[in-house]
Formats: sequence, structure tokens, C-alpha cells
Amino acid sequence: MSEPARELVIIGVDSAAFAPLLEILEERETIAAGQLRLLEIEDSEVEPQVFGNRNIPVRELEKFAFTPDQVVVVLKSGAAAEAAIGAAEAAGAWVLDAGGNTRGDETVTVVHPLLNSADIATAERRVLALPSAGAAMVAEALAPLAESLQAVEVQLNQPVSALGKAAIDSMAAQTARMFSGQDAEVDPAIGHRLAFNQLSASEALLASGHTMSELALVHDLRRLLGEGVAMDVCINTVSVFHGQLANLRVALNEDADLEKVRALLGNGARLQLAEQPSAEDAVGSDVTLIGRLRQSLLSRHQVNFCAVSDNLRKDLAMNCVQIVHLLLKNH
Repeated sequence: MSEPARELVIIGVDSAAFAPLLEILEERETIAAGQLRLLEIEDSEVEPQVFGNRNIPVRELEKFAFTPDQVVVVLKSGAAAEAAIGAAEAAGAWVLDAGGNTRGDETVTVVHPLLNSADIATAERRVLALPSAGAAMVAEALAPLAESLQAVEVQLNQPVSALGKAAIDSMAAQTARMFSGQDAEVDPAIGHRLAFNQLSASEALLASGHTMSELALVHDLRRLLGEGVAMDVCINTVSVFHGQLANLRVALNEDADLEKVRALLGNGARLQLAEQPSAEDAVGSDVTLIGRLRQSLLSRHQVNFCAVSDNLRKDLAMNCVQIVHLLLKNH
């Protein structure tokens, strides 16, 4: 008698990453419609979601029972999401935290499918964490240079979708009002207008002058690249819906050979060289575009270049689907 098919449970239907996640799951035929369970945290009516030509109902998280044969993907953050992670782990399910709920917990393994998927086999717990979209892109871009990395400075220009679906809706409403000649209402959660603006920070500053998201980016990069690389980061928010761009200043432990660096980057997994990449070029793509490679004017050991990617489709949804595939097939 064959074993029952394992289930994929997704928590957070109203997350910005949900639509591209569902799209890639269907494109890759990772699971059948009958294996998919959709949950929402809020106690509200949510329309069924179409997957594999079937309507999949959205259930309330509070009434759902987890089982050992499930892989649970958590797209949202907050107390209810943290409680769900605990309940799913206690039931024996594998959990992939894509909402940052477990960031800072050293017992949780941070997994990038291209860089350290083998770490799943030795994970301390059945809870894994997906790196933030910014960290996933930057880590992929730096991976070909890992053996000679000394220090990295990251200037990440993140889109409004990095702040969540509510921020996307807020910027859309602000844009519509401004085009009709009305004053745009400032998002109270952010404190600044999102439409036609650039934010030096989209959240409160800590005593160090960094934001929590910036320290989280450092944390994820260190988990993926190792503690031996010195790094600092800055995250700005720009007035686009999707697509992220990072300017990287990379110090190597030897004089930089631009042709060698270019060759290494050109051979990187899911990396594609482009002369002047833009966020628009990357949206909808499954690769990270690398461009503007140049010798720094400050040091012979330093090279500068930029990385561009689709933050939702590639760095969240695609990475999530690849890890889910590994968990369903091998664990």
C-alpha cells in the first residue's frame, strides 16, 4: 500500500509573495492541487485561490491541525505566525519561515537553495529560515568571490513590495491621488509618502543608527557567507513596486583582477552579466543581473558592481519552492 501524498501548507494568502509563490509551484508542478492547504491568520472571509484548475479554499489558521507529513511555509510575521511555527514543529512537520519570525535564533538553519541546501540534513530543528530577499540576492552575487572576500559594503535599494502588501496598496492609492491632483495621505506606519519618493529609512532607527532590517540583512549574509567577512549595509526604499538593486563595494584580500572577477561572476549560478542592468530588466526573471563592474578609485583591492533581481519572484518565491521541493522529496 503506497504512502499518502505529503501536503504543502502555506500561511499568509494576503502576503505580497503569495501570488508568485503559487505561480512557480504550478509552473514547476511541485505539488498537485490536492496536496495544497492554504491558511490565513486573520479571521476574515478570503476567496478560494485557483491552483491547477481547482479552487483551493482558504482556511482559518486557528482551526487547522498540523501533521508530521506536512511542509509548512510561513509568509507572514507576528505573534500568530510564531505560534503556528511552534505548533507545526511540535506536530513533527517541517517548517520554512519566510517571514523573518525566527531571525536571530541560532538554532534555526538559514537555507539558500543554491548555496547551502546540504545543511538541511544536519539541521538542529525541523524549522528552517529563508534569507530575506536582499540577503538572498547579495549572497548569490558574492558567492563566486567567496574565497577572496575580505569586506563588503552593501547599499540596497529596495522596492515598496519589500515592506509588504499593505505598503504596495498604500503607494498605489497615493499615486492615484497625486495623478488626480489631490494630496497623498502619508502612510502612518512608515511616516513618509511612498509614491514618488526615496526613503533613507522606512522604519525606526536603532541606537547605532541602523535599522532592524539592516542588521537582519547583515545577520543573514553572515549565516550564508561566514563570519570572517566584514560588512556594513544600508537599505533605502525607492518608489517602485517590484525589483531590487544593490550597489556592492567589495574588498578582496589581493589586488583586484577585473577580468578574473568578471569571469567568476559570469560563471555564478543564476547570475547573468549585463552592462547597465535596471530593476525593470529583472522583474519577471529568474536570474540576478550583475553589472557596472569597475575598479574602485579608493583601493586596488576593491571592486564595485551592482546586482539586480526580482525580489518577490526570484529571491522569495523561487528560493522557497526549491527548498519545499527538497523537503517533500528527501526529508
